[in-house]
Amino acid sequence: MTLFKQIIIIFFIILIILFSSTFYVSIGNARDYLREQLASHAQDAATSLGIALTAEIKDRDLATLEVYTNAMFDSGYYTEIEIRDIDGKVLFDKRQDIVIDNVPDWFIRLFPLEAPFQEATVEDGWQTVGIIRIQSYPAVAYEKLWKNIINIIQIYLLVMFSVSVLAVFLLKNLLKPLVAIRQQAKAICNREFSTIDIKPKTIEFQQVVNAFNTMSEKLKTMFEEQAKVTEALKKQAFQDELTGLSNRSMFVKQLKYFCESRNDHKQGCLIIMQLNDLVQVNKEFGHIKANDLLKKLAELMNNVSEQYSSEMVARLSGSEFAILIESVNTDVILQLGKTLQNKLADIAREMQFKNEDIAHIGMVTTQDGQSMGELMTRADMALKLAQQKGVNAFHLYDSQQSIGIHTRGSDEWLSIIDDAIKHDHFELYYQKTVDNNNNTVFQEVMLRLNYDNQIVSAGIFIPMAEHLQITHQIDRWVIAKIVQRIKITEQTIYCINLSRNTLQDASFPIWLKEQLDTLSVSQQQRLVIEAPEYNIIKALAQYKSLLFILEPYQCRFSIDHFGIGFASMAYLKDIKVDYIKVHGSYASNIQDNNDIINYMRQIINTAHNLEIKIIAEGIEHEEDLIILRDMKLDYYQGYYIGKPSADEQ
Repeated sequence: MTLFKQIIIIFFIILIILFSSTFYVSIGNARDYLREQLASHAQDAATSLGIALTAEIKDRDLATLEVYTNAMFDSGYYTEIEIRDIDGKVLFDKRQDIVIDNVPDWFIRLFPLEAPFQEATVEDGWQTVGIIRIQSYPAVAYEKLWKNIINIIQIYLLVMFSVSVLAVFLLKNLLKPLVAIRQQAKAICNREFSTIDIKPKTIEFQQVVNAFNTMSEKLKTMFEEQAKVTEALKKQAFQDELTGLSNRSMFVKQLKYFCESRNDHKQGCLIIMQLNDLVQVNKEFGHIKANDLLKKLAELMNNVSEQYSSEMVARLSGSEFAILIESVNTDVILQLGKTLQNKLADIAREMQFKNEDIAHIGMVTTQDGQSMGELMTRADMALKLAQQKGVNAFHLYDSQQSIGIHTRGSDEWLSIIDDAIKHDHFELYYQKTVDNNNNTVFQEVMLRLNYDNQIVSAGIFIPMAEHLQITHQIDRWVIAKIVQRIKITEQTIYCINLSRNTLQDASFPIWLKEQLDTLSVSQQQRLVIEAPEYNIIKALAQYKSLLFILEPYQCRFSIDHFGIGFASMAYLKDIKVDYIKVHGSYASNIQDNNDIINYMRQIINTAHNLEIKIIAEGIEHEEDLIILRDMKLDYYQGYYIGKPSADEQ
């Protein structure tokens, strides 16, 4: 119960007590007053009647006595008039029943008003000749008492209502800082470090507000400093200082993980771009212009590759750049090569070089089981062939050798995927995520395509779906299937990964709400919605909107492939996520790199300070798992933990 409600309840209890005590005292005083009035009325009547009937009582003239007494009884308000002689003999007695019409019976029973008998002696000289006893009729007194109480209640209710309205208004204004403090505390729990602008007039509230604002500012500063330390550590170890791209060390680690890991993204591409003669550029144009050229080439590599959700751009050496795209189709690779070739000529003209031939590009598609050395060798071979072709030329070495499903064009792929959605040719696979006790926490949902009685991995068809911008249709198919599965299972938690195309789909949040509305609260808690960090950064506004719209629901959120780029961790305080899944390249062969270990520790500390659970993915060796568990991660995933399977693990 809120403090406001408690104070209001106490306030009304006090008012009720005041009313009860006032009511009791008022009733008592009114009854005493009316009782005295009844007694006075009866006494006056007895006295006057005794004076008038002295002779009649002495002479026992009963007829005259009755006439006088009846006249008084009929003209006044009396319950009983009794006349006795000196010997106590009743000479006359007249009474009537008490009938009260305008007062409720319960009130008469609850507040009895007894009219007292009053006596007067009748004397003839010094001799007492009789006694008169009179009791007043209480009906009028009851009516006055009832009206008096009604007036008291009406006035008190009016006053109580007015005072209550005023008290509520004043109390709400008084407690405004407390409401703001509560909202601020909730915001801090949600990693929103806001401050309270209200300046309370109450000294105690001023002190509390100032204390909370100070705490919020310190927490914000602490998080920002910790995030900066983490970013600085990563940049120092893995970023090229001049271009801002990943350095050779980072790229080699990513490429090695890509080649050695067993995942769904083997249909990729490695691109190597090499300047023709950086030394000559330095001699002819100077160091500053040479650096400008390198920066423009880095910007070009970033721009042409940013549309892909799983990509990495690096500067391998002084004159050599590389792009690794984990999911891409051969047709798209050729378009990418043509774009790079045209942009190189534009850069040469922009920088006013006499010769537009400034660089060449070697490209090679990837395939399962291919070693990093073999892939680099083929990329180098493609680069040499490009250098023989002509100005800013590129050459593609297709490792897939144009066989099977890889040869399908865009129109064919569109038909295949559309048919798979309509006729449920997709199949769901599951890979478990476990905690430190090896208990399964949730199942990550993966997708396979059943085409011509062959199971095709997502790494084959997802790149083309991304190129065709229809991944949002696939995501909806997966979510609809999982929602139905949640309804028929009892405990399993499912993790679904969203594409950038889905995040940028304005109608998706509303559609997802409709799906979640079919689930109970406990069922909603069994759904984890995941998106790669790269996609979140590129569609941050849409992602925040999705989180805001889904805030009333109990599903949870996760960031996949965390740490693949150089995005600032500061964005984590602006979004509410439950899990961070660190990119598998950090977990793979982690014992070989102290820089990775230090960076991982910083990520863990930062995330845990924000109450975010950390997941290590891509664990393929027992040695890596041992080190990661010592680092106090929360959950683990990878082929060593469990392979993707059509059955839940």
